[in-house]
Amino acid sequence: MAKNWSITGAHCNHQVDLTPRSQYNDSSLQPKSKHTPAYHMLHTTIMDYHQHAQYHIKLAMIMRDHDQFKVCLILCDWALTSMIKALHIQRYHSVLLPKEITMNEILPLVHTDTEPGLDIALFIGTMQHVSSLEDFLNYQPLDMNHIAKLLQRTEEILCDLATRLKDDPTEFF
Repeated sequence: MAKNWSITGAHCNHQVDLTPRSQYNDSSLQPKSKHTPAYHMLHTTIMDYHQHAQYHIKLAMIMRDHDQFKVCLILCDWALTSMIKALHIQRYHSVLLPKEITMNEILPLVHTDTEPGLDIALFIGTMQHVSSLEDFLNYQPLDMNHIAKLLQRTEEILCDLATRLKDDPTEFF
């Protein structure tokens, strides 16, 4: 039964808004201290996106186990996108996000003084591209070993980026 699952509906709705409800409040708030409602709203939104990333990667693992490789790739892309959104909010102290996340937004978010983020940014961009190629995903056979490597690399990147969220919670603001 699991082999009959289809990605068409989910893929067509790739832009489904999983934005936490708290984003719909005043989005231009710049919190001054950890005790303001704005701080809590931004912190909660960051953590919500982090949880979305974890949720998507867990679903990707389930889909891989059910040989739903196309779905697995799309969920990996969604997980990476959620983490980038969390980093964006953390860096810019605003829940206003760009409609599309491009390399121009990704690279500054993943680059640090100790780690050049080019390989991470390229991987994220590649996952965005591959997951959006519906024809490629429908006609190319996907190998379980390749999918496993992509899933593993996605997990590694998510773990690396998650540590940047947790390094120092007071750095959020």
